[in-house]
Amino acid sequence: MKVDIRKRLESDKSGSFSLDVSFSASEGITILFGPSGSGKTTTLKAIAGITTPDQGSISVGDHVYFDSKAGINTSIQERRVGYVFQDYALFPHLTAEQNVAYGIKDKTDRLRRERALEIMALFKIDQVARRYPANMSGGEQQRIALARAMASDPAVVLLDEPLSAVDFETRSGLLDEIASAQSRVRVPFIYVTHNTAEAIRLGAGVVVLDQGKVKETGRPAEVFGPK
Repeated sequence: MKVDIRKRLESDKSGSFSLDVSFSASEGITILFGPSGSGKTTTLKAIAGITTPDQGSISVGDHVYFDSKAGINTSIQERRVGYVFQDYALFPHLTAEQNVAYGIKDKTDRLRRERALEIMALFKIDQVARRYPANMSGGEQQRIALARAMASDPAVVLLDEPLSAVDFETRSGLLDEIASAQSRVRVPFIYVTHNTAEAIRLGAGVVVLDQGKVKETGRPAEVFGPK
């Protein structure tokens, strides 16, 4: 996928912020790395269609999601993006199975249920299928969020600091599961973090953002190794 966008944001608290990023992400996990406020989440929201850039283009394979010159701005529903939010964003009134099935389109109820249970089994959470989010652990909620993102047959998966709220032991297992999920579906994953260990463990490539601009790109060993 290719991202080349500009976006100016205004805030009463922090004044203006200008995002100006350009990078490519091939199959594998690309890390968006940088401090809070560097533009990582805004970049993800632009890819997903939640935020509309002022200028530029976003494409995944042959599919153009956004092109300001051509007047293209594909709707969120048509972008085939799996999104894992930092706070999970699970529907509290739906069971785990119903949350996972929510993003599955164009199937009968029976096939949607079968697909939801299949993907939950891959993440080893089929035993919580009938539970509601309030009755799950943080790790279980995170796995449900990951399963929901994967169940929709996405062309790209966006993960916004997905492990920030889980303990160290759970985090280690989830990192393995994220890497395994990417290897199964073989689509680009864009993973936001400011955790160096996560970036080194998962990343095929790293894009370092600072104050809305790309400061460095490369493999983890190049970016985080001795200069």
